[in-house]
This record gives sequence, C-alpha cells and structure tokens, in this order.
Amino acid sequence: MKRDPHADYRPRSRPLSHPTNETAQQSPSWAGATPALGSVALPGPMVRREDVPLHDDVRWLAAALGRVIRRLEGEQAFETIETLRRACRARRHGDPSAPSLDQLLAQVEALPLELSAITARAFTLFFLLINTAEQVHRVRRTRAYRTTSENTEPQPASAQWAMRNLKRDGHSAQEVERAILGLDVRPVLTAHPTESTRRTLLGLQARVADALLAREQTPAAERHGIEEQLDGEVELLWVTSEIRQDRPSVRDEVSTVLWYLETRLIDAGAKAREALLRAFEEEFACSSEVLRSAVPVRIGNWVGGDRDGNPFVTPDVTIATARRGSYSILGRYAAALKDLVERLSVSAQLAPASDELRESLEIDRRLLTDVWEANRRRNADEPVRLKLSFMQGRVEATRRLTAARDAGKLADEPAAYRHSTELEHDLALVRENLVSAGAMHATRTTIDPLLATLRAHGLHGFLMDVRDHADNHTAAVADIAKQLGLPDFDGEALRRELLGRRPLVSAHVPLSEATTRVLDTFRAVCTIQKEMSEEAASTYIVSMTQSGDDLLRVLLLGREVGLLDLAADPPESSIDVVPLFETLEDLENAPKVMRALLDDPVYRRQLAARGNKQEVMIGYSDSGKDAGILAASWALYQGQEELAKLFAEAGVSLRLFHGRGGSVGRGGGSPVYRALAALPPGTVNGRLKITEQGEIISQQFGLLPVAERTLEVTLAGALLQEFTKWTESVSADEMESYRRTMRELSDASLGVYRDLVHEHQALFTLFRTATPIDELAEARFGSRPAYRPGSTPGIGGIRAIPWGFGWTQIRLMLTGWLGAGTALAQATSTPEGLDRLRRMVKQWPFFDDLLGKIEMVCAKTDLEIARAYVRPRAARPARRRVPQDDGRRAAHPEHGAPPARHAGAPVGDRSAQSVRGSAIPVADRAAEEEAVAPRGGERRARESRVGAGDDVERDRAGLEEHRLTVHRLTSDSR
Repeated sequence: MKRDPHADYRPRSRPLSHPTNETAQQSPSWAGATPALGSVALPGPMVRREDVPLHDDVRWLAAALGRVIRRLEGEQAFETIETLRRACRARRHGDPSAPSLDQLLAQVEALPLELSAITARAFTLFFLLINTAEQVHRVRRTRAYRTTSENTEPQPASAQWAMRNLKRDGHSAQEVERAILGLDVRPVLTAHPTESTRRTLLGLQARVADALLAREQTPAAERHGIEEQLDGEVELLWVTSEIRQDRPSVRDEVSTVLWYLETRLIDAGAKAREALLRAFEEEFACSSEVLRSAVPVRIGNWVGGDRDGNPFVTPDVTIATARRGSYSILGRYAAALKDLVERLSVSAQLAPASDELRESLEIDRRLLTDVWEANRRRNADEPVRLKLSFMQGRVEATRRLTAARDAGKLADEPAAYRHSTELEHDLALVRENLVSAGAMHATRTTIDPLLATLRAHGLHGFLMDVRDHADNHTAAVADIAKQLGLPDFDGEALRRELLGRRPLVSAHVPLSEATTRVLDTFRAVCTIQKEMSEEAASTYIVSMTQSGDDLLRVLLLGREVGLLDLAADPPESSIDVVPLFETLEDLENAPKVMRALLDDPVYRRQLAARGNKQEVMIGYSDSGKDAGILAASWALYQGQEELAKLFAEAGVSLRLFHGRGGSVGRGGGSPVYRALAALPPGTVNGRLKITEQGEIISQQFGLLPVAERTLEVTLAGALLQEFTKWTESVSADEMESYRRTMRELSDASLGVYRDLVHEHQALFTLFRTATPIDELAEARFGSRPAYRPGSTPGIGGIRAIPWGFGWTQIRLMLTGWLGAGTALAQATSTPEGLDRLRRMVKQWPFFDDLLGKIEMVCAKTDLEIARAYVRPRAARPARRRVPQDDGRRAAHPEHGAPPARHAGAPVGDRSAQSVRGSAIPVADRAAEEEAVAPRGGERRARESRVGAGDDVERDRAGLEEHRLTVHRLTSDSR
C-alpha cells in the first residue's frame, strides 16, 4: 500500500469560509476586539477547519499591533497603515476594485518620509508576528495529532508514523533496532549572513509564542493576564530596533548559537530520541535495553570554526568558541545533578550500596573535602545522594577550569573531570545502584536521560568543524618549502614527508604571517582536543577541493603540530580531513579525486587511523550559483551515487555532508521528510550530516516544540531512507530512460543558465542595480563579507548566499528557476516526453522533489513586484540618498566602483536608470525562455509567476502556455 508522504500538508476537511471582501468588515482588523474562535475573518478563499486558530492568532496579534501603533504613533499613522494593508490585500486576492501595484507605489511615494518609515516598520513587524503565529500553529497541529481521538493514524513523518509504516511493510523489530543503532544524524549550525533577526527579537518571538499557546489552553474568563502580557510583548517589539547598530562579531554569533544549544537543541534532541525509542517499543511491542545507549542525534557547529573567507575567525576565536560551548553544557550537567541530589534519596538501610560505589566515595572524599564536610552527616545513610553531590562538585570544578582557561588564567582544579568518560562512569555507578535497588522506572526517568545527553554532547557541547580554503593550505606549504630552501612539495614529496617524522617547522624557521595563522588553526584544534576531547573538534573541511593533494597538504600541516603520525605502527590520527566539492566541475571530478585517494597507500594509513571512515562534503549553494538548479541538482545526485558505490567497493564507510542552504537556489526549500526521501538510495546508511543555515535556524529551532518536531522528522526520515523501496517499482530500462531524460534536462538548462549568468555581464549588472545587494552587503546581519577576498569582479566574486538573497528581495527568485523552463518545455514538446515526465514525477522521489521545489519558488515569484525594481521609474521623485560607503568594502577593490546609485547618488538618478535599462532585455529574454508552472492544482498554477521584463501582457501570455504544459504534466500524478 502506497502512503503519501505529503499528507501532512494537504487539506483534510471542508473549508469553513468562502471568498470574502474584507472591506465589508465592520471594524479594522488591526484595532478591533479579539474575535471568538471561529468568527475570525478568514484571509483567503480556502481555509481548513483546523487552521481557524491560526487565523485567530494572526488577527489577534494584528489587532494588538494596531493598538500599539495608534497609541504610540497616532491616528494618522494607524489609518495610513490600515488603509494600505487593506488595499494590498485586496490586490493580492484579485479584487477587481483593488488598486494596481503602480497606484499602490504612488501612494507610498506620496507619504512623508517619517510616515514612510513608520509604515515600513509596521509591515515588517506584522510579518514577524505572522511568522510567529505560523510556528505556534505547527506546534498546535502536532499536539492535535497526539490528543484528538479522530486521528487514528499518527502524524505523517513522525517517529510513530515511521515505525508503523516499517511494521506494515514487514520489517522485523531486529532489523529496525539495528538501523536505529546505526543512526548518526548531525545538524550543523552555521552563521551565514541570511539570518536578519536579532537574538533579542528571537527571544521576544519565543515569549509571544509561549503566551499564544498558554492563552489557547486557558479558560476564556482567565485569559486577561496572558493577553496583557502579549500586549506588553508587542509593545516592546515596536520600540525595539529590528537591526543591530553594530555589525555582529563572531563572538556575538557564538552567543546566538549557544542560545539555541542551551534553550532548544539539547532538550529537543533528547525529546526526539525519546520519541523514536518509545515509538519503536510501542509499535513492535518490545523493549530494548541496547537502544537505551543509542545516540541518534548530535549537534554540530561551524560558528567560530569556519575560516573560509571570514578574516574575523581567528585561532583564538576558535578556542574561545569551544570553551564557551563546554562551559554551557557543563552548566546543564551541574543543574541536572543538583536536581538528582534532591530526588534520589536511596537509603543504604533499604538498598545497600555496591562496593565499587563506596570505593569511589573514598576517592571523591580526598578530592572534594569541602563537599564531604558539608554532606557527610546529612547523607551518611544515602551514598547515592552523596555520590551525586561529589559529581556535582566535580562538574562545577571542571566549569571553573574552563572559565579560567578562557580568561587566560592558570587554575588548579584537581577534582575536574578530564574526559566525559569519567563522568559517564560515575553516572553508570549511580545507575547500577538504582537498578540493584529495584528502581527501574526511576532509573529510566532520571539517570538515563542525563546519560543520553552526556553521550550526545560530552564535555564539549557541540561538535565543532573547522574549515579553510584549499588555497591557504597550498600557500602555507609552499611558504614552508621556500623557507627551508626546498622545491615545492608535489604529491610524491607530500607522501614522503607524511611517511617520515622529519619536522619542517620550528622556532628557527621564519614563516609569513598567513602561514603562521594557518598553523595556529591546527594548534587550536590540538588545544581543544587536549582540554575537552578529540571529538570536540576533529573535522577539518577543505573548501574548493580539486585534487587529492589538497587533503595531503592538510595532513602534512596537521602532522607538524602533532595531530597525526602516519609513520607510526599502527598509524595515529585525531583529525578527519573532509573534502568539499562545490562547483559543477568539482562535483563531476569528486569520484575521480576520491578514487585516487582510496588507491593511495599513504592516505589509506590515514583512513586506517580513523577507523576506515571518510566524510565528504558536497556544496549545494556554490554548485547552484555555478550551474543553476536543474544541472546542479542532477550533478549532486549523480555525485552521491558514484561516491557511495566507490566507497562501498573500497570497504570504507562514507558519510556525506550536505552543505544545503535554506532557499531552493541553495539546495533547500523542501519539507525535511521529502528532502530525505529524494536522496539517492544507499547514500545515507543512517549517517546524515547537514548544514542548518541562516534564517532556517530560527524557523526550524526557534520554538522548542518546533525544534523537537524538526529533529523527530529528521530522525524518522533518515531511518526510512534505510528501507526505501521505490526502486522496486521501476524497471532498469525505465530508470535508464529517466536518467537519460534528466541528463537532457540538465544540459538544456545549463546552456541557458551559463549563457545568461556567466557569459554576459548584463544579468549581473541587473543584479547589482535592481536588487539591494550593496545595502545587504553593508547590513549588519553577520560577520562574514558578501564577496570572497581576492575574487574577480562579477558573478565569480560574489558568494552564493547574497546572490540568492538579493534575487529574493525583489521577488524574482531567479536562482530557483532559471534554466528550468526551457528544459521542461523541450522535454514536454511531444506526447511521449510529457508522458515520461509524468511517470518520473510519480515514480522517482528525486524528480518529484525537484519539481516541487521549483513549483514553490514560482508560487513565491511576483512579476509585478520584480518589475517595479527592474524597470526605470523616471517619474519617481528622487527623495532619499544611499549613504556613502563606510570603507568596509575597501578590502575588495577588485569589484570595482559601485553603480551610480550606490555612490551617494539619488535612487532615481538618470545614470542608474540607464544602467538598469540596459539590462532589461536580459530579463525579457529570461522571461520568454523560462516558464515554469506549479504542480498540484489550478489555484496554485494561477498564482505562479516567473520572469521579469518590459511588457506585462507579453510575459504573461508567454508564461501561460508553459503553465498549462507543466500542469498537464503533473495534474494526474497525485
């Protein structure tokens, strides 16, 4: 029986409302009284019954914001905002009496400057509150599945749903248990500068969400206090700046990551793990003690360790980041142990302590005499409680030692734990005594959760990756050779050095400042491993890997500081060197590069020292920028298949690290479960590592229940990927025809994308002039520059993140569709081609997901809004000026002078208009060639738009034909 993985996103009941004209409502929705549940004016023609509470929340928050604006900014501001909001909403819903976009823009242009700023802030904060309400609704829907008797089936993509499906498909408890034990899911937090929400606002959003949930669960007569609290939070939101006044430092970004770790991810990971184990036991009607030691999810981190292109990530910052993570998790352990001291009052008279426990107390007594003196009488008959008090004291000593190191002070803390295994051993002693006392349930609810957290987070908190560019290692090794009077180290020389022990670097060898920084990064990894553990920082990622020598250079530099010794017998290494393949060419060459390394006896010694395990990172963002969505997606898919086959034949365990961004153009955009189902079979094997970047972090983990759901779905998806069966329904010949079609689609789209993006300058000129990229580059979102240092001008110099972010700001969303329309149009030009693509949608999860992402991007694209940025608007008064560059881009003079409007000229300056006008034919061409419609229904097809250019009617006529084509392609596929 085939189950629909998208069922979670489809309507399950009849709508409550019909199309409404909001202008007929009795009172403004921003200022009216809070409506009763079910009486809310529903914004749109189709609203599911279960979504009514969402609209209630939105209306309530809008009313609260309206009251704040009216009170603090005055009646004129309120009426201006409310009038404009109603007009925009009417236009969006196709009301024939609604003003056009040009008329709306004219209204905005006519506003006084001060009122314009207030209006802009109002809409910004309104959307922020809407996002909060949507997250709350995700929590509400999850709870509804668990508490509503009407739902006989578990929530799609949940752990319970996954276990039920596995059991229905005939898999045994032993098979599933083995797969769970092999799970190693690792979300990796990054600080890429697309998260524009301040940490202050993240905290405020969380409080608003908590209050909304509390309000829903409180009797109506008792809601006044909660609603007053909500009013206060909305008021604070209005008087809080959305943007920092200074650019965040790396340490600021570390603080944000730690906020997620402390308040969200530790607890969410524990809850997701418990949900997975509980679902297994319930569905298969058996218990498994071995699963109690499973660690299916751990948290990774790039912040403070990602040096690629960020000069502010120094070796000192890397060490400080690791120490702060350790200090944070140790605080959690200390609090948990303090709670256990209060709860575990096991009497030795009723349950005698083991000899091992009593011996350990004697050792602790000598280490912590103050703890002994404070508790020896009170806990004379309670050895378990006394042991926990000693453990708390030792954790606090470890925390003091970490703080002293971070402050640069020498400290003597003999009681401090030196490794997480010591704390785990002590917890196991306590557990053993509880089990001996017969307190099995107490053990499972008190000790086991703490043990699981310790196994997942150790004494370090998160697993930090270090990353640097291959060119920096090449330059460092060349500098060392030069200072020693040696020729450049070629591949053979690198191998000879790695098999020997001759030191190349000493205090007497003068090195450049850049080389010293590179070596200091490796020394920082050594320091972290010595202070915490090897796993605290054992992954070193090499950006832009192009050959096996790029990895050998890293090994040589690591050898110089003591991270490895491949000449030893057996070889020793405490670092995993991870190649990152980013561009289309690099992805295509990845199997060749890795095959050479697997055949290399020297590198095989490195693999042997690391347990015959290898991690390979694949870059979605840069490949998308390089080749466009279709060609990049296909190259990534093939690359994963070939790498998995290669490593399986070599007998080496492979972990693929997916460097996805949040947007479709950067590899994201899919629901978690669907994205995992779309990965090639046999490439996950329970080991999933994936970046969580920018604004996606707050969307996925901003609320604790949402974070729990995100990790639970990820675990369930990774588990089900092990048992995927879709290949059984497709013959080998049919699959080969699908792959041939995908190659044709890729080639066709690549030609269009490369021609427009890389071969001609006009599109990049359009990008620089029509999007707010230069303002975004100067915005204080993150610490990393928008352009790669030393890069060439144009498309090659800008990072993939601002490239995608800029197109998003003007609602053209170009990175998610450019090239796809031409390719799909060619493929569906014959009945046979159309039929084949329809079968591909039904039978191939990869293609289904790919088309689904493009559909979603098209639905978000708005031609009229994009054209307002692209078209010159000579009649627009040039009222505001962009501030002069403040010097931060001076480090990248190779990018040339900014366009005229970014050099202090008015926005409407004629020179800027002429530059923009010269690029419009390129946008026209893109609009004519690129026409991608959404799948799954006429309503969404009508909402889809793609392209930009001069003539609205011509664009729409050209797009409609392709919309209908792709609608025919997919309309009967679900």
